Amino acid sequence: MVLGPPGAAVRRALTENFEKLFPGIAVEYSGSTGSTMAPKLLSERRSGYYLADLHIGNPGTILTSLLPAGALDSIRPALILPDVVDPQKWWQGQLDFADQAGQYNLVFSSNVMSHVATNPQLVNKEQFHSYSDLLDAKWRGKITMSDPTIMGPGLGTLTFWYNHPNLGKEFVGRLLTQQKVTFSRENRQVLEWIARGEHLLALGPDDLMATELRAKGLSIEPVHSDQFKEGGLLNAGFGSVVLINRAPHPNAAKVYINWLLTKEGQTAWSKASGYPSRRLDVSRDQFKPGELPKEGVSYLYGYNEKYATMRAETLKFAKELLGR
Repeated sequence: MVLGPPGAAVRRALTENFEKLFPGIAVEYSGSTGSTMAPKLLSERRSGYYLADLHIGNPGTILTSLLPAGALDSIRPALILPDVVDPQKWWQGQLDFADQAGQYNLVFSSNVMSHVATNPQLVNKEQFHSYSDLLDAKWRGKITMSDPTIMGPGLGTLTFWYNHPNLGKEFVGRLLTQQKVTFSRENRQVLEWIARGEHLLALGPDDLMATELRAKGLSIEPVHSDQFKEGGLLNAGFGSVVLINRAPHPNAAKVYINWLLTKEGQTAWSKASGYPSRRLDVSRDQFKPGELPKEGVSYLYGYNEKYATMRAETLKFAKELLGR
């Protein structure tokens, strides 16, 4: 079983393309967010059920939940194709890992996370130059945000602001307590609210969901981080993979992982997900410049293990502010 991100396009890309190349291996795919997947997986394991072979998802959940629980095998021994392990095939000349040991959580996608999204028919995004602009009284009661008290894009955005030397606790505190932000645990709902004009700004928007909804014609536009003087967060999105230990189909999982990391697998992933691949031979033509890292812009690597520890502190602070 492959545990992966939600969305019909991603499901098709991660199953149909593989099954055409390996017709003898059927992919059972379960799509969900990390905040719902991880507790379910660990609960099954405590009950003696080992159903999953690998997980494709956000490093945040993996590093704070699956890795500490001892649920993962090292992925390096499973990488057997020369085309996959060749460092020259990958951005920055290396395979990238989110965990400090460099063994378990392989990151194959990196993009610049958008912390703000608007409806371009209602809001001119060019007016934003600093995240402090979000504190303007004209936005009070008109902001929605992916709930920052659970794992997800809202917490990722808040962690970046919380740890930024020019923003920090004061900015986060004012934003969450003064601006009458409406929170939702449904990432789709946050984006649909601004598309319908019920709110004007969406904070911590789900990039994958935004890509899917824009393709359906909804009026949603990210405000890219290079527009803000404070820079942004380099994000893996759902673009990382781990091997679950005690897996029921370990050999099939190895075949799948090596396919996923080929040019063909990464092309299918990138087209469906809206995330750029770290493979240098996968086209980036579909992406806007603001979605890709730029020279001279400050970025925090939001998917590494060190950042995961920052997230825990931010989560505690957010819960205290919101009384949860």
